[in-house]
Amino acid sequence: MTAVLKLNEELNGIELYFESKPQQEVLQTLKANKFRWSGFKKCWYTKQSEKALQVANSLTGNIEEVKTETTPKEIKLHTKKAQPKKKESFNLWNAVQWEGLEINQNTKDQDCKEIAKEIRTHIRKRFPQCKFSVTVPYYGRINFEIKSSPYEKGSVYLNAIKEYGSSLLNAYNHCYSAADPYTDYAGSYNFRGWAEISWEYTQTEVTEETKKDMSAFDSKLEEKENADYEKRQQEIKEWEKQRELEAIEFKKQQEEENKIIENIYNSIDVKSLEENEQYFVMGSEFADLNKNNTIEQYFEEVEKGRHSLDNVKITKEVHFNNFESLESFSNMLLNDFDFLAETGGSYTDDNRLNSMTDFYNMDDEEKSTVKWNRKGVAIYFNNELQFVVDAQGYSYARYVGLTDNATIEKTFEYEQLLSDEEVAELKHQADEIEDISTSVISELNIFDTWKDENWKEYRETFKEKLIKYGIKLTKKIIQQVEIEDLKVCMYKVLTEVDGIQEQFKNADIQQGEKVTLFYISDWGSIITSRVTFDEAIPSKYAQYDNAVKLTFTPEKKRKLHYKYFYSTLLVYKGSHSLPETVLNHIEENNGMRITRSKYGSCDNKQYDEIMNYFEQQGIKPIVNTYKPQL
Repeated sequence: MTAVLKLNEELNGIELYFESKPQQEVLQTLKANKFRWSGFKKCWYTKQSEKALQVANSLTGNIEEVKTETTPKEIKLHTKKAQPKKKESFNLWNAVQWEGLEINQNTKDQDCKEIAKEIRTHIRKRFPQCKFSVTVPYYGRINFEIKSSPYEKGSVYLNAIKEYGSSLLNAYNHCYSAADPYTDYAGSYNFRGWAEISWEYTQTEVTEETKKDMSAFDSKLEEKENADYEKRQQEIKEWEKQRELEAIEFKKQQEEENKIIENIYNSIDVKSLEENEQYFVMGSEFADLNKNNTIEQYFEEVEKGRHSLDNVKITKEVHFNNFESLESFSNMLLNDFDFLAETGGSYTDDNRLNSMTDFYNMDDEEKSTVKWNRKGVAIYFNNELQFVVDAQGYSYARYVGLTDNATIEKTFEYEQLLSDEEVAELKHQADEIEDISTSVISELNIFDTWKDENWKEYRETFKEKLIKYGIKLTKKIIQQVEIEDLKVCMYKVLTEVDGIQEQFKNADIQQGEKVTLFYISDWGSIITSRVTFDEAIPSKYAQYDNAVKLTFTPEKKRKLHYKYFYSTLLVYKGSHSLPETVLNHIEENNGMRITRSKYGSCDNKQYDEIMNYFEQQGIKPIVNTYKPQL
């Protein structure tokens, strides 16, 4: 069995490397002389001492016996001493240059303490004039501090050493998993830490040699800054040269494109269609992926089946008399063309809608019943339809519909959900609404302020007039109102309610009186709560300023409870029960009773059912933050 002895001058250690596991008596000798096993380096090691060298040499067969004249029986150990190296002057500039440190490839598996030890050894050897503190205060953290040096705090010299320390830490830093941009989870690292100058930092004596070194550093720094400046200037010149070449190329392309566009304009006949000349292209294929520059891109998308079929009302025709120009236009669909300006858009013939305000005030179910058509421009060549363009008010072909499978119809019959008779009756009621509104504004003399400052006064007086004349305001009536400002305000009357604090303040509820509460729970279902009222205190709850702290005694209980209400709530005087059939479908199947909810979770239409049920019995809520009953 052989062994190799190495002296680690950097760590002041002795290292023994064996080819195979030593015999038991060798192991006992090593342990008895304070040698320790390093699983990382695969060697036995200890601090350098004369006794340790003697043991190491005895195990490797390198011991030498020498007799002296004064003590013939004395045996003295001699080792070859290394020749002292010529002391080199320290060079700060070279020391702070970071060219990448070759570290152990297994650094990600190293313990923080082992990493800190390696960093500490490296940094102290590289910057002997500085005092550092590299510690592990707790698991997963390495503190790197510069405690003292001959350099002034804030100087370029000290900052350069600090930057080197940061690079050294980063070299050992390993990310196990990157941060997820779609979550709040940060990345996972083997440790966290950064280089910093200690708040207890002290500046040590500046020697003449240190001053010379700093002067040399300044010269090197100036050389680097000048070199960097020259490099940047050269890069700027190259960039400007490249931009000039690109500008020349762009100008050339623009000139060529302008010629093509000029040829397009010279090859078309544009015809705007009067109302009686307009027609429909039924079943045009509009790709799901729009705003393409070439017609081929639309064909590719449609061939994949990713498209919708839309009807297009043609308001303008563009006739090409030159196929080359048509082909050019078909490959420049995102360019602006005057003949496409202010064309296209969506419209509906639905007699329920007189403006988009009506559509926006529909619920999702109602909106789904509205059928929309497009307006567009028909592109022709040799009197044959090529495709249609819906520019949506822009000057380029924003949406393109293919027409290979489309048909042309002169008229299009819209399937109305309201008959002409119903529309006529609703228009009559809308006219009455307009008259009532005008009379209210006139009586209150609020011609300029009825929509803002005097809105609440106007709203309450208007509602009183509706009740007086027996008119029930509905969406269908508001849809037929022609004055847009009045239409908007009527939708507010239909949906706007006072805040919950104001409603409880105005509600005539006495302490000890029985009331019934209806509200949607956190699980999305209606809660019916029969309670004895105690008090309602205006409060702030979480982010809600307009909330009420309601204190009450639940039915069949004796102790007071409280709950904060800040959203939709119905309160009825008296103790009421809600029949199961109001919110559920009840079926009998083979003797089994099956209950199915009419509505999904958190559906506000449940409040409509409750209000309609009690309204049929002549009972109105005393607190209603859902919507007013007119």
